[in-house]
Amino acid sequence: MIVRLLLANALELGAGVGVAALLRLPLGASYLAGLGLTGILSAHLALVHVTYGWIMLVAVCVASLLVAFRLGRLPSATLTRPRLGLVGWSSLIALLALLLHAWPVFRDKPLDDYDAWAMWGMKGKALDLFGWANPHLFASPGAEPLHLDYPLLIPSLEAVASRAMGGFDPQRIHLQFLLFGVAGIAAFHGYFRQAISRRLLWPWLVVIAAAPAFMGQLLTAYADIPMALFVGAAVLASARWVGEGAIGIPAAPAFFLACGALTKNEGVVYAAAVLVALLVSTRRLAAVIAAGVVVEAVLLPWQIWLAARHVHTDTLLTAHSLEVHHPGIAPLALHALLGPAVALSAWPLILPLFGIAALLARATHVSVFAVTFVVVAFLGLDWIYVVSPLEWSNYLSYSGDRVIDGVLVGAAVLTPLLATERVSRIGWP
Repeated sequence: MIVRLLLANALELGAGVGVAALLRLPLGASYLAGLGLTGILSAHLALVHVTYGWIMLVAVCVASLLVAFRLGRLPSATLTRPRLGLVGWSSLIALLALLLHAWPVFRDKPLDDYDAWAMWGMKGKALDLFGWANPHLFASPGAEPLHLDYPLLIPSLEAVASRAMGGFDPQRIHLQFLLFGVAGIAAFHGYFRQAISRRLLWPWLVVIAAAPAFMGQLLTAYADIPMALFVGAAVLASARWVGEGAIGIPAAPAFFLACGALTKNEGVVYAAAVLVALLVSTRRLAAVIAAGVVVEAVLLPWQIWLAARHVHTDTLLTAHSLEVHHPGIAPLALHALLGPAVALSAWPLILPLFGIAALLARATHVSVFAVTFVVVAFLGLDWIYVVSPLEWSNYLSYSGDRVIDGVLVGAAVLTPLLATERVSRIGWP
């Protein structure tokens, strides 16, 4: 069962190689890109009664590798023997120790977190059993409290993993989320190795992976950390685009932002924050609009399906976003969001270190992008609670510590880049 899950993920990695070659991603980002591509394809095909199983996994992997071969280029990293040094090897051993410790925990954990079994796991199991997004469930008024308007990327990946394992296993499914974490750390490594010193690269990866909220929330089998990983990759791709002079269209950021937006509705807020930050730091309006169009194009099939099935949705930023249900609570909500953001039990020192690095690297394009992203993202998340018809304090109490994951992961991956900016301008190869 686990071997088949690993084989399916190997095929998803192969699928990401073509995406990485096409978008000129670093080699390390191939796995996360492959999960994103698989999630997008399987989620959209589920809307039209097409099951994404072994045949599709193999076909997409082969097609992707052919694209990479046809383009005559591999992702922008070379397969050379790493020269890590004492700090690098110590950090790598620490990462492997984290993985080895986490593996049996994820393998044996029951699916007992509420949203995991009532929403994400329920949808994943239904997609596995039905083979598609059967509207008798996915558009049923009786299931409306379970957030039917949330996109299907994570449930679809759960369904793909379940088909690979021979059925939905409420314990083994956690391993797919652990592998998601591996893919995210690999993507961050791919971007970091192009921009920062190895002495900083490997220890900082340990800082991210060892953050209590990182593994702790992955273990819940919720969608928050997977979305945050896509946001982190989008932020790094954006910083790379800004550092290279903002030439052409930011295709790589658009791809990862689209993956994040199809993971959770809050992904739209993060996409908006990244695009605003790109506009402020580069003044490239046409390029930023093009990236926004890509994100919306990926969301559009899901939005059309929801509209056709008369499922209420907040995915689009419509007039609903201007209906203020809780005027005056914005400062309180922002304070409640900042609390877990600086808590030692969640993301220790990430935000303070980001602030210090941003101050030291002030007046550079990358630092302007970084600060704008964090500020706009926090304000956008704050606005969610201001306009929500739900009782705001209760809503914040059960979602506030998770909804900020994208900001914290984004700040975490930007911090070493800003530290490097302080020493010298980043030179992307």
